[in-house]
Formats: sequence, C-alpha cells, structure tokens
Amino acid sequence: MIIKSVLLPLAPADAFALFTTGISAWWPAERRHTNDPGSTLHIQANGRFFEQARDGREVELGHVLWWEAPRRIVFDFYVATGPDRPTEVEITFESEGAGTRVTVKHGPKPASAALWDDRAPRYASAWQSVLAAFAAAARKKALPFVTGELP
Repeated sequence: MIIKSVLLPLAPADAFALFTTGISAWWPAERRHTNDPGSTLHIQANGRFFEQARDGREVELGHVLWWEAPRRIVFDFYVATGPDRPTEVEITFESEGAGTRVTVKHGPKPASAALWDDRAPRYASAWQSVLAAFAAAARKKALPFVTGELP
C-alpha cells in the first residue's frame, strides 16, 4: 500500500473541488497519457475518470467507485494495469488546523496483486509528483486570501 499526504491551505470543500473539477489545471504534464500537453482530465461523480486530447482521443484512467464530496473519492485506477486488473485509489480530504489534509492510499486489488510489486515504485513516484502539483495549485488558489488581497 502506498500512502502519501499533503496539507493544503484550503477548506475540505475547496480542496475536493480543486482535485475534481479543477484537475486539468494542475495535473502534471509528465503524468498525462495522450501525449498532448493541452489535454484535459475529467473525474466525474457518474464514474468516469479519463483524459481527452484536443483531437478528441480519450484514455480511460479509471472508474469512480465512491464520490463523497467533500470528504472522499475512491476509484479503480487503470494506469499501468488496464481495466481488467485495476488498482484502487482512495483520496480523503480532512480538516486539519486551518487547512485540509489530503491523503492518497493506493493499493492492489485481487486482479492486480501479481503486478503490484513491479508497479508500486512508479506509482509512489507519480503520486509524489501529482501531490506536489496539487499543493502548488492549492497555494496559488489560497494566496489572495492569505495575503488579504481580493480575488
């Protein structure tokens, strides 16, 4: 099981919204799968988690299993294993001090257990990159309020 977390200067609802509806704005370019730096990512309460290139091509990244805004999202993750052998990702958003602790738990499911040891180091590195980009976007979003400026 991979567990990574980051403390963001946002309320849980704002952190959840940034992760879900704002995902295209901050998801790292090196972690996109269409080879299109202008692609968009979509994670939807109806179950879809995909990336769409500007030419319309789509890559299914996973399938949302639980959407409990603004507290938790759980999805099957297809990257590096495919939809027949998904891993599972749970992301929680919990109040901590004046911000939100976002925790990612990523582990194998029975169908992907045999692949896990080989894939886990790449997943751990990828989540480090993704959470760093997410934290940078959260700080940027919170900055006007921290400094007293109007948005």
